[in-house]
Amino acid sequence: MRPLRPALLLLLPACAGPAGKGAPEDSAAPLGEPVDLLAQIDPLISTGGIGYNVGSGTPAASTPLALAKPGPDTSDAAGWDFGAYRGGGYHYDDVHVQGFSNLHLHGVGLTDYGLVSFMPVDGMDAGRTTEAGYRAVFSHADEDVRPGAYDLTLASPDVAVQLRSDGPAALHRYTFGPEAAAPTLLLDLGHVLGEGRVLAVRATLDPATGALSGWMTHDGEMAKAPITTYFEGEVSPPPVAVGRWRAEGALEPGEATLDEALDAGAAGDGSSSLRAGLWMEFTPGAEVTVTVGLSFTDADGAALNQSALPADPDAWEDAARAAWAERLAPLKVWGGSDDEQRIFATALYHSLLLPTQISDRDGRYRGFDDAAHPDPGHPLLTDLSLWDTYRTTHPLYLLLWPDVQRASLNSLLRNAEQGGGVPRWPLATWEGGFMVGAPGHVIAAESVLKGLGGWEDAALIQQAVDEALGRIRPPYSARPDPDGYPERGYLSEEISGTSVAWTHELCLADHGLARAARALGLDPADADELERRSGFWANLYNPETGFFQARTPDGAWIPLRSESAWDDPFSEGNARQYLWMVPHDPEGLMQTLGPTALDRLTEFFDEAALDAVDDIRGVPEEWYWHGNEIDLHAPWLFSYLGRPDLTRRWVRWVMDTWYKPTPDGLAGNDDGGTLSAWYVWAALGLYPMAGTDVYVVGWPAFDRIELDRPGGGPLVITRSGDGLTDGAEVELRIDGEPVAGLTLDHATLAAAAALEFRAR
Repeated sequence: MRPLRPALLLLLPACAGPAGKGAPEDSAAPLGEPVDLLAQIDPLISTGGIGYNVGSGTPAASTPLALAKPGPDTSDAAGWDFGAYRGGGYHYDDVHVQGFSNLHLHGVGLTDYGLVSFMPVDGMDAGRTTEAGYRAVFSHADEDVRPGAYDLTLASPDVAVQLRSDGPAALHRYTFGPEAAAPTLLLDLGHVLGEGRVLAVRATLDPATGALSGWMTHDGEMAKAPITTYFEGEVSPPPVAVGRWRAEGALEPGEATLDEALDAGAAGDGSSSLRAGLWMEFTPGAEVTVTVGLSFTDADGAALNQSALPADPDAWEDAARAAWAERLAPLKVWGGSDDEQRIFATALYHSLLLPTQISDRDGRYRGFDDAAHPDPGHPLLTDLSLWDTYRTTHPLYLLLWPDVQRASLNSLLRNAEQGGGVPRWPLATWEGGFMVGAPGHVIAAESVLKGLGGWEDAALIQQAVDEALGRIRPPYSARPDPDGYPERGYLSEEISGTSVAWTHELCLADHGLARAARALGLDPADADELERRSGFWANLYNPETGFFQARTPDGAWIPLRSESAWDDPFSEGNARQYLWMVPHDPEGLMQTLGPTALDRLTEFFDEAALDAVDDIRGVPEEWYWHGNEIDLHAPWLFSYLGRPDLTRRWVRWVMDTWYKPTPDGLAGNDDGGTLSAWYVWAALGLYPMAGTDVYVVGWPAFDRIELDRPGGGPLVITRSGDGLTDGAEVELRIDGEPVAGLTLDHATLAAAAALEFRAR
């Protein structure tokens, strides 16, 4: 169906909303200076929570899209892992720090990286060859976390820790207090997060100069193939004594090289992991600085990334703050509460912690073919949590940071050229393969539909079309049942598994690909076939039960065990939640559901609000669940039922209920900034319907918002009155002209200079 277009003035009553969330009646009143967004960022938001509500964030020092994210890896004294899941290596409730490693993911539901880890101790003994033996108690009162900087003072040993990043390199400074009799720094190359394993290490330290170099190969929870991380560093001042361990408890003083690998049997048993590292001792009161360049390419890349770096943490922090300020510069806001400002600013920050730029300073990178490649003319990005980020984060890149979107798309094309297909979850130098669907196809198609130029659009869309139609069958991330699916009109549970989730995701991807193929002048027969397939979701709707259900190959319905159960046909969700997973055709969905659609959508949120009052955290919600991605668009669907007032009400409810300026301030894993980007969109008063060029209109969280769109001129968004009070009537104007307040297409938004939300 065609999306709604601005045509008529819409004045509908709003339901009761939170008090004080509107704007002054006089929108022309002086607003003063815009919010200092950089000063409002709190990197500790999303680092707490329990169970399914854990944020999995990292407080590591980072610049935008940085490879090097030096930060603390922590553990809980009680070892209660369900309550303190550490997707980013850190949990706010923990009481021990067990190393400061250099690579971290943000907000991811599984754990990986945590590599090249340093730890200060007072003297060396056999017990300090394990994390449990060298970990130290820490307190949040002694932490200072800022964009691009992580500082912590440990009490025992007495050490001030300063960590910084400049992209592909990190700086560590450890200032030992007078109570440390034998200041010692460990380099634990057996340290890795989660269930990861270290398979091989090599390292050399020159005690005379402090030069450090090496590599480590690990097999992580997420990687589907071992990853080698190269490092090149300098330790200053050089140590007065060195040593190594090649197994737990086995000290070898005076040795400063490592060359260890698991034998084939141990490496293949899936459980063994190397324990190996170096230690360096310094004079009492030493201030030890380590600069370390990192690379997935090779040793030369690590050396280049480490070269010519200052040893002053202040210089690193100044550069990092400048990099963040540059990224925030296109956006200015006025108004909002203190909490809203902190959540909004931090959400922008979280949106750029991933993906990761892995091309070295000279542009070289390691590809999916495990070969080093020259500069392709764009940054090579990886760690793309695409099943999540296609919904909110990548549309935000299109609006605010199109260079990041172009680099993401061109990187996916390089992955396909060198590995055989467009990945679903590229991690480091290979495909993780997580989740379902073809999210890379979605972001490529949406970029074409929104007119993004300057990337290899025709090549990537043709690749995606050929994969979708079964002409290319990638060695990873392949679509299931490519021969039976187009004839049957759905994926069968007995053949593919997770069949409802897969079918819905492929329909979304194929809808966008059909339109993108037409826009680029590709084969019209391909576009027609993809458009046909985009409607297959309706073949899984059972009118007898009112839900989407799995079917057997011969068409029989597989009974639902429960509306609320995470049954096999669904991926991280239940039948209630997958009922709304048709963001590319909401009008068609509402027609399929019939006259009960509004009542069912209202029940979906009413019951969720009751659950939230009970405040049972740590378990999946049975109704609307903001901690999962499949229904992030659901509160915006009320507008397609003629009730934008309910869109405004429930979007505000989500913002107030599931976002807090606290470590447990997110509803679940941020998944590469996905939940964070949702908040940014809601605060802008707009929401992108994934894989399309359509935005649903809501209500801004700020009095005035200015967007400097690269190449598109500025956009000013203002509000007046309070669009969230009971009985409010809301009018939307574009460049002074009243328009319908349901949806906007991207062309309209791109051409607009001013959006005015007027409530009365």
